[in-house]
Amino acid sequence: MFDKTTIQWADSTVSPIMGCGGCELFPPPAQIFLNINQALSATGHKISSRSIYEELIDIYYGSLENPLAGHKNVVNTTNIWHLRDYFLRRVLDKTNDDFAAHDAAEKAIKQSITCHAAKLHLRIAQSLEKENFQGNSGFAPIFEAVTEFPGRATETANLKDLLGVSENRSPWKANLPRLIFVSDLGDAMSGLRQFPFLKNDLIPAITSDAGKRHLWMWLTKRPLRLAEFSEEIGGLPENVCAMTTLTGPNEKNLKRLADLKKVQAHIRGLSIEPLWERIPPKSLDLKGIDWVIVGGESGSGKLTRPFALEWAEKLRDHCRKNRVAFFLKQLGRNPTQNDQPLILKDSHGGNWDEWPDDALKVREFPKAFHNYRKGEMQHPMKSQSNKPKKIETPDLPPTDEEKTEFSRLHQIVQKGVKWYVDAGLALREIHQKKLWRAGDYKTWKDYCESVVGKSRAHVQRLMEASEDFLELESALDTPHMPQNESQVRPLHQLDNLEDRRVVWRAVVLWLEDQKTNAKITAAIVSEMVQALKENELEENALEENALEENALEENALEENALEENALEENALEENALEEKAPEENTLEENTLEENEEVKAKEKTLSRNEKRAEVFLNLQTVIKDRTSWEDAEKLLTELEKLI
Repeated sequence: MFDKTTIQWADSTVSPIMGCGGCELFPPPAQIFLNINQALSATGHKISSRSIYEELIDIYYGSLENPLAGHKNVVNTTNIWHLRDYFLRRVLDKTNDDFAAHDAAEKAIKQSITCHAAKLHLRIAQSLEKENFQGNSGFAPIFEAVTEFPGRATETANLKDLLGVSENRSPWKANLPRLIFVSDLGDAMSGLRQFPFLKNDLIPAITSDAGKRHLWMWLTKRPLRLAEFSEEIGGLPENVCAMTTLTGPNEKNLKRLADLKKVQAHIRGLSIEPLWERIPPKSLDLKGIDWVIVGGESGSGKLTRPFALEWAEKLRDHCRKNRVAFFLKQLGRNPTQNDQPLILKDSHGGNWDEWPDDALKVREFPKAFHNYRKGEMQHPMKSQSNKPKKIETPDLPPTDEEKTEFSRLHQIVQKGVKWYVDAGLALREIHQKKLWRAGDYKTWKDYCESVVGKSRAHVQRLMEASEDFLELESALDTPHMPQNESQVRPLHQLDNLEDRRVVWRAVVLWLEDQKTNAKITAAIVSEMVQALKENELEENALEENALEENALEENALEENALEENALEENALEENALEEKAPEENTLEENTLEENEEVKAKEKTLSRNEKRAEVFLNLQTVIKDRTSWEDAEKLLTELEKLI
């Protein structure tokens, strides 16, 4: 559960069930092996990728002394991803170091596994490579292991009401309740056995007094199963938008659209993201659909598939024709316009201030969203007086299950210095569920001070840092991440994720140096944050200087006009020639003084422009990763100018 998210069409996210049964973004091994073998065949090599992986999995599983829940001696997608580097070395061995074959196989793997939720699990859940690593306690052991997390939906329902709360960064959400994305890190419809849990955990939270304040957007790639579930419970609640994902115009995707219409729901929506190819409008029957979200792919690094702005334009027009709300979320990492690439600072293409066409800046919500609780907007005082009571968990003596859960999380906290992200998330669970009671601690403060050895404020920073880490990780395509809380803390000074991403990518330059240690890296983070903030101040100063120069020019024009009038009047007088000489001397003296002022301002402006130019060049080098040496030189130059 995250009470805040960078997803443009949501305020919060919750995944009462983590993990997934697979889809085109996280395909089964057979499909991945087919993709690999075809890629290798195109380079002139016939290799059985499955045979190699079977051997590798046997070796790594056999080396484990104490296998964990996520350690499987089977060919699954998780193992294919984690052992890909070893597989690619085998490819080189079998092809006599044919790097064309190596690159083709690598591309096939990375373009096969693109699911954002899956990649988070692959990074911080369990792996055959890490024998003693327990994985993040808030995630499934591996993405294939669909796991239930009771209580998350109730916690989310208790979040603050956002009706009437304005946010300058997201003006498109004006006058809407809190928007909650359900199942962002898994698919709750992965199996029928989850139905009882959803009926007893998720639905009661949504229909509670607290939950009714929000709008819940439930996304699945198995809409037919959601239709069965909705029928079983007599229809989804009024404040739930049933949604499914489309990635292209093939038969499987279009069947999802047909199945979504079978869901008993008041509101239905399509998430056409990532859009891998053009969907002809005539293939997209929007009857019974209220909302269409569109976005390009962002999670495959340099191998990201292109997203043509023309595709979005056609879908936008199609939605308008059918009176369906249209929402362009992002252009992705590889957008194109008229077959030409677009270079954007935002790696996801989600900052619409960078978009080249204002006509694409469309972020609409269904009419039903605006009508829900509409009457309360007209009577805000009444809305406040009817604020629902928070759903409280009975403060009963700790159960055996709570004691077991506390023991597991407590061990993670004690090892917090080993990995602060796990410790922060474990602390968050202990705090939210009041599990410290199961350890015989009287208060949360007692637990923080006696066990963690830190104040509650420090523990709070640790919990925040763990969430910031996950947010930053989702926006980056690099194995180098902050190693401790002190490296994350300076990033809090930056207002948006894109600025934090740029700064951290600069820090990665130093991480490439084997002699760099964590303390130095933390210092670099602070320096880069200050450089970026000062760069913003310099840009403002340049604008102010420009305004001042315009004012000076206008004053100069007025003064010249007055002087010309004076000269004309003097020409009519008898002693014009005698008076003209001293006037010219005065004008020359004024001109010299003005020139000195202009030169001084030009010198300051030149320095400011130089600093801004160096920082922009640095961002370009970091984004393109053209040269680590160039980036270091630019950073050195920037420090001299600060």
